Amino acid sequence: MFRIPRSKVITGLEWTGDRIPYREPDVRGDTYPMTWADDGEIYTSAGDPLWGETRDGLDIEKFSGGPTDYVIKKVNPMNDYTGWGGNGPKPTGMICVEGVLYLAFQNLRRARKAPFSLFSQHGSDAHIVYSTNKGGFWIPAIGNIEAPMFPGYKFGGPAFVNFGKNNANARDSYVYAISSDQWDNGSNLRLGRAPRDDIASREAWEWVCAFDPSGEPAWSRDLEAAIPVLSLHRWIGLPEMVYIAGIGRYLLLTWRLHKDFSGDDGTDLIVLDAPEPWGPFSLVHIEEYWEGKEFTPYCPRVPLKWMGNDGTSGWLQFSGSWSPAGQKAGRYRSHVRPFRLKLA
Repeated sequence: MFRIPRSKVITGLEWTGDRIPYREPDVRGDTYPMTWADDGEIYTSAGDPLWGETRDGLDIEKFSGGPTDYVIKKVNPMNDYTGWGGNGPKPTGMICVEGVLYLAFQNLRRARKAPFSLFSQHGSDAHIVYSTNKGGFWIPAIGNIEAPMFPGYKFGGPAFVNFGKNNANARDSYVYAISSDQWDNGSNLRLGRAPRDDIASREAWEWVCAFDPSGEPAWSRDLEAAIPVLSLHRWIGLPEMVYIAGIGRYLLLTWRLHKDFSGDDGTDLIVLDAPEPWGPFSLVHIEEYWEGKEFTPYCPRVPLKWMGNDGTSGWLQFSGSWSPAGQKAGRYRSHVRPFRLKLA
C-alpha cells in the first residue's frame, strides 16, 4: 500500500445512490474520455464499441441528456481506426477548446510490451487529432499519420485536463494533459501542456521536468526529460483529471485491476486532489473491490456537465464489466453512479 497524506480540503467521497448501467445493453464499449462542448453536449469516444458499424478500434459518440436519462448517439464510426484491444487505437483524452474537439488516442503502432507487467495491457505511441465540426471529420486522417506525436510509453495515454464547458474555467492559456505509462496498473503519472491554439503540434508540447524548492515546476520540450508528478507503483490505470471550479481543486481519479489484466477479480478506485495540476496530491478516497469482487469497473470519469454548482455533488461515469461474472450486472457498457465530496 502507498502512503499519501489525507486531503485537508476534501475529506472523503460518499456514494449517494446505486450504480446505473446504460439502459440499452447492445450499446457497448469502454474508456469514454469525455468533454463538455460549447453546444452543451458531452462528446466522447468509446474503445471497441461493438455496436452499429464499429466493431473494434474506436468511434466518436455523444451523451445527450442528464445522468439518469442520457442517450448515447454515434457521431462518427471512425471506420479507419481498427484493431481490437491493444492491437488497435484506443481513446485516452477528449477536450473542447473554442468549439474545436481534440481527441488523444494511443496504440498507433499497435501492440507493445507493457513496462511493468507481462500480463497488463500496454498503452503507448499516442497521437492527437482535431475536429472543427464536432466529430464529423478529423485532422489529420489516421492514414496520413506517419509516426506518433508521443512515441513510447512515457506519455502513451494523454488524458486532457478538463476545466468546464468549452474549457471555460481554464487556469491560463495552456491545455494540460496527464498520462500513465500503461493502460492498466501503471506506476507513473506525467503532466504535459501546450498552448491552447497549438494543441495538435508536437513541437508545442512540454512536460514537467523538475521542481524548484517552492514546488513550482520547470518545463522541457524533451519528453525524455519528463519526470513523474506522482508515482504509485502498479496503481495508476488510464487516469482522469478535472478542475472543480466550485471548490477550486483538481480531482484526479485512477484505478487498478486487483489482479493483472483479469476481468474476474475486481478493481480498486483511487481519488486524489491537488491545488494545481502538478500537485501536490493528497488522498480523498480509496476503495478496494470498487463495485464488488464480481464486477470490474474501470476508467472513472467526472462529467463536469453533471456536477452541481457547489462543486460537491455529481455523477461518476465509468466502464465495465468485461468479466463473465459481470454479464448480469451490465456487461461492457457505460455506467453512472451519484456521489458527494465531503469538505473539511
